[in-house]
Amino acid sequence: MADSKRFDYERSEVGLRLVGCLAAGLATFVVITPLALPFAFPSSASRITPASRPALRSNAPPLEVTPGAALRQSRQGEARIARGYGWVDRDHGQVRIPIDRAIEILLRKGLPGWPSP
Repeated sequence: MADSKRFDYERSEVGLRLVGCLAAGLATFVVITPLALPFAFPSSASRITPASRPALRSNAPPLEVTPGAALRQSRQGEARIARGYGWVDRDHGQVRIPIDRAIEILLRKGLPGWPSP
């Protein structure tokens, strides 16, 4: 007797009419959806299959076969630029100097408008 009072179950049932309406609605959805999609997306109705794969555009970047080597080469080029002298704009007299040399100059001269230590 004590066990029957601790556990109970749902005494009402789902109506057969509700289950039938849900089943009919689902069946209608499944039948209507494929028929309505071509009207929503008209370009999908054409069934053209290409004879060959489309060619890559000419402005597409090339595929990197060895990305590690390309990254190493890029970093070496950037380091060479950062450590060397060169012209940025020869007409306007702008030059590039190594980062270490630029730090030395800034430490010696300071920045205009900044208080010196």
